[in-house]
Amino acid sequence: MTLMKKAVAAFGVACVAVLLYILHLPFIFGQTATGFIFIQRAYAHMPVTLAYRHSVMKTPIEENLYVNNAVNGLVLKSTKYQSLGVGLPFLASDGQFRQEGPWFIMDNMNRQYPTLSLRNGVSNNGVIRVGNKSYTLTEYMPLGSELYVYVCPLYQGLFKEKTFR
Repeated sequence: MTLMKKAVAAFGVACVAVLLYILHLPFIFGQTATGFIFIQRAYAHMPVTLAYRHSVMKTPIEENLYVNNAVNGLVLKSTKYQSLGVGLPFLASDGQFRQEGPWFIMDNMNRQYPTLSLRNGVSNNGVIRVGNKSYTLTEYMPLGSELYVYVCPLYQGLFKEKTFR
């Protein structure tokens, strides 16, 4: 084998090794029935924030999550909201409750989520922030459609089958 052929073969092996490495890295995916809204490299404690308007109370809510230590799911850290109402946490068993100005904050919730399923509603003005990028849901998905958020290696996430309702 000539030196040139050896170099080409070594380069090919290196390319395959890099590709396999990248395919095994963890990513966070935001997928709808029509495709992906986002695919981003994920890392432990990467922030993920859901900001929306409560459907009944019509006040803003922020749910602060992060990618877990195993980089295979999400953890709800805290919820921040401006009015007490249906579906909002307030019990001592939910976490540590406090008030800061007009905001009620439930902190240290530590709820584990392997995946999230979100719906884009008529009046909720939903935004998801992943790391330092924001996605306004009404720009990316029709009203009432589902956004499925999950964390896994790139090769699994690209071919993950999700049945949308």
